[in-house]
Amino acid sequence: MAVVIKVKDIDGKVHTISPNGEKNQSIIDMAEAQDIELPYSCRSGACFSCCGWVNKGMEYLDTEKTWEALIDVEPGEVLTCICGVKDSVLEKGDEVEIEIEMFN
Repeated sequence: MAVVIKVKDIDGKVHTISPNGEKNQSIIDMAEAQDIELPYSCRSGACFSCCGWVNKGMEYLDTEKTWEALIDVEPGEVLTCICGVKDSVLEKGDEVEIEIEMFN
């Protein structure tokens, strides 16, 4: 798979996550499947615990991939518990890099 998601956690460590072709997963779900711990609480887009700033690749993300957001976020921010990679990007197979920096 050509999609790579780089997530910088609050400690400054950068984690590399691959969707592995899974279309219905949030970034948090993908990270967990690869034994990467990222912050979250509600998993329903309601608490802001998993919010991150997208430094690169916002155009490749579906901000409400697994659920409808229950809170508002600023432009350029995503709730990683409900955000995922767009299906069209996964199907196309192009080289794509997404960079997210976690707030919490």
